[in-house]
Amino acid sequence: MKFQVEKANLVQVLQRIQSATDKKTTMPILNNCLIKATEDGTLEFSATDLELSLWTRMGAQVTEEGKTTVSAKKLLEIVREVPVSAISFELDPARSRLLVKSGRSRFELSTIPAEDFPNIDLYQELPLTSCDAAVLRRALQKTLYSIPGEEETFSTPGLLWHSTEGNDLRFVSSDGHRLSYYETPAASFPGLTMATEVIVPRKAVQEIHKLLEKETEISIGMDEKSLVIRTPGTFLSTLLLDAEFPEYEMIIPAERPHAITVATDVLYPALKRVALVTDPTYRHVKFNIGQNSLELESGNPELGNANDVIDIEYDGEDFSIAFNVRYVMDCISVMESQTIRFEWVDDVHGGIFLAPDDPGYFSLIMPMVV
Repeated sequence: MKFQVEKANLVQVLQRIQSATDKKTTMPILNNCLIKATEDGTLEFSATDLELSLWTRMGAQVTEEGKTTVSAKKLLEIVREVPVSAISFELDPARSRLLVKSGRSRFELSTIPAEDFPNIDLYQELPLTSCDAAVLRRALQKTLYSIPGEEETFSTPGLLWHSTEGNDLRFVSSDGHRLSYYETPAASFPGLTMATEVIVPRKAVQEIHKLLEKETEISIGMDEKSLVIRTPGTFLSTLLLDAEFPEYEMIIPAERPHAITVATDVLYPALKRVALVTDPTYRHVKFNIGQNSLELESGNPELGNANDVIDIEYDGEDFSIAFNVRYVMDCISVMESQTIRFEWVDDVHGGIFLAPDDPGYFSLIMPMVV
């Protein structure tokens, strides 16, 4: 195997592919990416952690076809640092080494035979349908932040995707402390049939979101166990989670009798300011709502206190509630709205954050005891 590529193009491909590898595995082959050079001047890259698989391709000057596997992370680190844009690669099968040359820089990387790499199912038989890439990316962006990590035992580490009674599609995530969802018309995914709800693992959501940053043309398909995304040059598949998602609608108050509306470009900077005296132990911001006034209050015995006052229209009873300041900032940062509507029942139920200009978005944050 022997080929030459441009550094900038290769960096983009390796950034995409290396995140799909399994960094915690005891199987070295899962840290590697499969590289295949073909006579028609195409380089194919594959990576998998046995649950999520990613395949992509790029053009190259191929003088000798072949394939091998090499550490995806280390190859990316090397390619980023080489000084010359043209990089040449040559496989030395006798010594199981991949030679990388750029200018006067030369590297030899250990390889594992391509035959040892797990087979990636490209789901050629699965019917795919085109969908609105911008809508899917928006749905993932607005819910990704509240998907719990795998280490959070009592939460489902994935994104729920299901049809509503109104035949819309809803993307839902919750880590037990906060809940977010984004609802979009099913027409955004024409031809996609959802017989039941599915749960997409957190890592897959992250990878799909990154993939959609630079893609406008995508196709999607799913069966009972898998979700597949295709673009003109990339393929991604993931196994779906076999888990029970919490009955999240039960914790959403049907009636929220109290509400205020605040300009986004006023509330978010104020939250950033009061967050300066918070830390992992003292994470709260207190909302003190009074006559035409919203006071944000935070404090830390070691650092000090912070207060910020915002003018609002409100003539109801005084009300105070505390939230994790990062949770509030996370939910506001993904809103596409000039104003934010905050609704509440009391200081026990969660506070609801809505975006009047972004009606498909919903966020609920549980209060903190301060």
